[in-house]
Amino acid sequence: MQALYADAQVFDTLKSIPTKNRASQALAIYKANYRHIDSAIAFKKIDELTKIAAELNDKALALAVFDCKADYYSVNYGFNPHSLYYYQKAIDQAIAESLTVETGIYIFKKGQYYNTFEMYVPACQLYLKAYDIFKSAGPENIPGYATNLNRIADFYYALGDLESSRRFLLEALGSPDIQARDQINMINTVGLIYRSTGKYDNALHYFNTALQLAKKNKDSVWVAIATGNIGSVYFMQKKYDIALPYIKTDYEQSVKFGEKGNGAIALVRIATINADRKDYTIALEQIDTAEKIFNIHPKSTLKYRIDMYALKADIFEKMDKPAEALRYRKIYDAASDSLARINDVLSVERTKLKWENDKQQLKVQQLSARARTERIKRNALAGVLFLLIVISFLIYNRQKLVIRRDKAVLEKQEVALQLETSRADAERNNAKLALIDFTDQLRVKNDIIENFKAELDMMQRQTDPLYMYRANQLADMMNAHIMTDKSWHEFKTLFEKVHPSFFKILTVRFPDLTETDMRLLSLVKLKLNNREMAGMLGITIEGVKKSKQRLRKKIGLSEEGSLETLMAEI
Repeated sequence: MQALYADAQVFDTLKSIPTKNRASQALAIYKANYRHIDSAIAFKKIDELTKIAAELNDKALALAVFDCKADYYSVNYGFNPHSLYYYQKAIDQAIAESLTVETGIYIFKKGQYYNTFEMYVPACQLYLKAYDIFKSAGPENIPGYATNLNRIADFYYALGDLESSRRFLLEALGSPDIQARDQINMINTVGLIYRSTGKYDNALHYFNTALQLAKKNKDSVWVAIATGNIGSVYFMQKKYDIALPYIKTDYEQSVKFGEKGNGAIALVRIATINADRKDYTIALEQIDTAEKIFNIHPKSTLKYRIDMYALKADIFEKMDKPAEALRYRKIYDAASDSLARINDVLSVERTKLKWENDKQQLKVQQLSARARTERIKRNALAGVLFLLIVISFLIYNRQKLVIRRDKAVLEKQEVALQLETSRADAERNNAKLALIDFTDQLRVKNDIIENFKAELDMMQRQTDPLYMYRANQLADMMNAHIMTDKSWHEFKTLFEKVHPSFFKILTVRFPDLTETDMRLLSLVKLKLNNREMAGMLGITIEGVKKSKQRLRKKIGLSEEGSLETLMAEI
């Protein structure tokens, strides 16, 4: 199976689709093929995107590489630093490439990542930052703008900040790019918010709107959900006769479409109506069925299980079974305490998020005030510039005579400057030739030094005094050909004429460089090889390599960087 994945060239299909769809399609291909396979194979395939993006010159597609890697670590390892690293890499690169839309998108995705793992404060900070970028870039330029706002609304809804959720939902519903199913979902959620706050008329309005839109789009699932929600409003108002047909339809459709949790909620409501009609046996059977479903996901159904326990205790009391009633009353109390603790935590989170929202609003107000100040300054500056233009126009005629008078002088100066430039160019060319000649002489000396080294090595193995004397002479001759301080200053003088700013730039950019470092880098600038450098500097080739390695660390050059490339740019 892995070999099949390795040979598949599915990313190549990106070359034939429109640019605006490539990044999202790349993520879809990754999720379908590589999300759950061995990491070595997955990352090898993901890295192919980098080559394809470079080939197509698609900067947005290049960012999808980071997106895929962040998702891979998230799905396979949970919350981890690697995913955060890759999301931040995408953000940094988008900023560096001046891709405003992509910057907002990847800040939003990083916020989604934090939200997935219930880290609400950093998620909120990133959501708001992304939202500001989306607004400044223009919602019409943001792919899936309505969907993103819906996710922010869901974030606030889950934390119980219903007003913020409603605000984002209403803005999303006004977006032109909204999809029909998303529209139904958002309208339904607005209805849930009004239902939660006891505004039943408003809730019914939105649930009915969602129902009509679902019927228009022949969306059976949403028809069932909206129908059930309409029934829930009548149920909460204790209008059981009106509510029951809606709730029964909700239950039947939920069973049909496999929505067990929603079906269990509907079943408890039906049981409540049966208990109100004193059909206790049927009500208990329905509650038992619902309880089995709720126990599969106890955390997410806590609120509904509390209602169920209260109902069950009430039924047993009416059936004159005090022991059973007491048992379920205790279970109800324990579940209520758990829900209270959860609500306390969410309350703290809402307080933190409110502080973040207020801080963000203050920032926006400060930016607006600054913008107004800047506008006033610009208007004042425009007035000053207008006055300057008028004054300049009045002065212009007076200056014309001065210009004519000075024109002849300027022409003479231009001729003199051209002559001076020619002389400077000639001197530079001469210096360049002299530097080449000087370097060639040093290369010749290197060859001599190499011969001396070989002969010296042979003589040092002899014990004859005559050979020893000759060896000492050769050593002195070698020292005479090494780049001494004197020869270095001669070389440096010629070098600076050809590359006048080289040593100054080095000193400014890398203030910790020594004179020895300068010598080596000047030879690198001349593109000498390691053997030539070794001869000129009087060290071994291995010594040159070590010196280069030391220099790379000193100037902070990455492993992929090259001293030769860096020196060529200076």
